[in-house]
Amino acid sequence: MKLILAHYLRTLRERDEFDRLLPELLVEMGYVPLAKPQTGVRQYGVDFAAVGQSVDDGVKELLLFVIKQGDIGRSDWDGDPKTSVRPSLIEALDVYLTTHIAPEHSQLRKVIVVATTGDFKQEIQLNWKGFVESNKSRASFQFWGGDQVAGFLESHLLNENLFDAQDRLDLRKALALAGDRDYSFSDLLKVLRRQLGLNNDGTLMNPPLGKSQLAKAIRRVNLATQVCAHWAQADGDRRQALWVSERALLWTWHRIQLCDPADRKALYDPVSEIWTAFADAAKQYFEVMQQHFTVRDGMGGYCRENSEFSLVLFEHIGLLATIGLSQALSPSDNDEAAKVREQNTLVIADALCDLIKNNEASASPRLDRHSTEISLGLLLLVTANRHAEAKAWLENIAYRLNFSFLRKRMFPIGTDSLDDLVDFEINGDEETADALMRTSWMLATIAAWCALSGLDKSYELLANAHAKDYPNVCPQLWHPTAEWPQQWYFKAAHHELGDSEAPYNLPIDPAELCSRVGEFLKIERYDWPSQSPTVQVGLFALDFIACRHFQTPVPASFWYRAAKLVNITKIDTAAPAAQPKLQ
Repeated sequence: MKLILAHYLRTLRERDEFDRLLPELLVEMGYVPLAKPQTGVRQYGVDFAAVGQSVDDGVKELLLFVIKQGDIGRSDWDGDPKTSVRPSLIEALDVYLTTHIAPEHSQLRKVIVVATTGDFKQEIQLNWKGFVESNKSRASFQFWGGDQVAGFLESHLLNENLFDAQDRLDLRKALALAGDRDYSFSDLLKVLRRQLGLNNDGTLMNPPLGKSQLAKAIRRVNLATQVCAHWAQADGDRRQALWVSERALLWTWHRIQLCDPADRKALYDPVSEIWTAFADAAKQYFEVMQQHFTVRDGMGGYCRENSEFSLVLFEHIGLLATIGLSQALSPSDNDEAAKVREQNTLVIADALCDLIKNNEASASPRLDRHSTEISLGLLLLVTANRHAEAKAWLENIAYRLNFSFLRKRMFPIGTDSLDDLVDFEINGDEETADALMRTSWMLATIAAWCALSGLDKSYELLANAHAKDYPNVCPQLWHPTAEWPQQWYFKAAHHELGDSEAPYNLPIDPAELCSRVGEFLKIERYDWPSQSPTVQVGLFALDFIACRHFQTPVPASFWYRAAKLVNITKIDTAAPAAQPKLQ
């Protein structure tokens, strides 16, 4: 396990990864970090400080951390005055120790810790020894290399009492298969459930974890998940890394909802670390995939068969949509951060537009559950004011959906079974087609979006054809009711909770459907956002991530309102000259 952790540490960046992990580790070691590391702020050699009793001799001390990444050689020791180790140590001694020490810490032992994910190269061992000897009267010095930090992680975060032999075995299994695109991470999921104290159905184990125990368990969940995510990224699969980050985030939030409401606030800080890890995995996925979205049929290289191409394509549509919505719906601390999030939202929305434009199969869903990805994609386009693109996509989907139902070929099958899809592709007959198109989330979803968006011709095409040519298809929608948070973040919620509207009536006149929707929106029972536990804490995007991750239909009570916005205004935007990047 120590070897695994040491390898994991070497993959971490200094900023936003290693410097996030160290404070969590110190908390488990009994220290209290005085502040989190910050980027862009003058730090006078010290990235962050922590106070606590030494794990070696029990003496209370003040640790001052100088954080670096990778192996430290001669150029890293005393090269660039802004980034090298020796100038940072001198500044910590000359400035930080004389001006930044609080009175209550002035009598404590001061220890300057150089922490890195690698090691000291042999060429500077004497430089380090000489520097320590020359300045030992001013402070004590320690070096925490990757192997030592890995040992601390194993001892304090993953010790045998908290992370037993079965957890270690399952984690090793997950790491061995992390790069396999078809691996479901079943072994990691066992670890997450045990650590969070959850049964297989998402209920609490007996006895439940206390508040402080759960906070520590969440940190272990984050560490185990990020080790797997980095392993997947090292094997070139950013999608798998993003998937495990999503699952850890969703299950952790589910577990918090099972706590006493008075205890939940104390658990938000460790959850924020998992959210940050998810955001980082999302950024890495986007940066790798962005170049493929601008190429004609650029996603075709990720699959072999036509039906598989559709599945891969809609998976990426859903991923782009939830990443964009996570930017758009997350609160910002200041105006500058708000502008960055707004710009990121537009960049991701434009990437989605490129993906749709360059892959015609984006208008030909093959599974009925792809209505979830389509709704999420449309929500992102509406949020980013890409109304013209949303309408064009909707019109194309409506036309192809009608054509596929008429031909009884290439339609989104109602069972959502990949085996059924492949079998129908090879051996399909009319009787099988009738069975596979008996119910349809897709028909109700696309028809309602068209009616509310002012696409009257597209709506009338579907409504008329449904009445005359395929009346045996039962359109349906699902509406969550007040108890929906019980399962939303753990598994697909629509199988056991909420109300189904079936058949979903498609009147010939779109105005009649719009009027019915207006009446529906007055029903408090179906006011989904007002019942969400994420809205008040700034994590509303998590509800949409859960929709995509567990294939739960996006609640109509939300997208009904969004669809109406498309019919109110249309904003034309010019495509950027070059591919912009996420910030």
